[in-house]
Amino acid sequence: MELRHLEAFKAVCEQLHFTKAAELLNIAQPTLSQQIKALEDEIGTPLFDRMGKRIAVTEAGQILYEQCNQIFRNLDYAYDAINDLRTMQRGKLVLGVLPCDVDELLTPAMIEFHQEFPNIQLLIQDSNRIVEEVLEGNIDIGITTVPVNEDSKLVHLPLYTEQFSVAVSKSSELAGRSQIYLKELKDLSLVMFPDHHHCRKLVDSYCEDQGFDLNPIIETSAMISLMRLVKNNVGGTVLPKPLLQTWDDRFYHIINLVEPTPTRDISIVYRADKFLGQAGRTFIRKVKEQFT
Repeated sequence: MELRHLEAFKAVCEQLHFTKAAELLNIAQPTLSQQIKALEDEIGTPLFDRMGKRIAVTEAGQILYEQCNQIFRNLDYAYDAINDLRTMQRGKLVLGVLPCDVDELLTPAMIEFHQEFPNIQLLIQDSNRIVEEVLEGNIDIGITTVPVNEDSKLVHLPLYTEQFSVAVSKSSELAGRSQIYLKELKDLSLVMFPDHHHCRKLVDSYCEDQGFDLNPIIETSAMISLMRLVKNNVGGTVLPKPLLQTWDDRFYHIINLVEPTPTRDISIVYRADKFLGQAGRTFIRKVKEQFT
């Protein structure tokens, strides 16, 4: 079984069209068809159902496609490992973070990492599917909430536990308080992330357990807008306390949220079978040192 045959097969699976796959591979369509036929002859079963101009992947083809993806992922990991040994100072590191909050806290680690590896390209991607993206190989390192279902392919390193608090304007009548009960949120003017945002979902779940729903006066997915609204005393907001502590305390007052306090555990995740070079290991170390 040759790699070029697997490459051809993978392209046809993804395009579901021989002509488009041939164009993608920059080869003639008859050549592509011959490669697929050679692969089917070697395996001894059809990989595609031909229905006129349309094709569909057979059950055997689907099995091979899944294994084919793993083969090419392993090859990529091998190339990465060899390149890391050869260069040590080039390449890129793809980091997945929860939208709008965790990335704000990583800036010190990013600065230290860049100073040590100035030629490594660090790509930060917001995602609500970090675990899935890591398992699919699209992200090298993920920083996210602790996975509910452990996967044997996943390395999980606990990072820190964060509590949620309320932020109000320094001009708010609440600015003198040190704590506020969760049940009081139902009567407050709040500006919040939309209800599909992971931070909002967590707060909503705690409120529902107490028998009420939040009814924000304004919802926005933009962090800067949220900050301006709170600063101008339009309403308070509920976010992780470590994030709120990065805001300018000349304009904001943080109130501890109690009885109960919404909390979540944050962890580092990466694939157990994926090569993690010196740069990746160093980044993880710096992040752990920062939060420790």
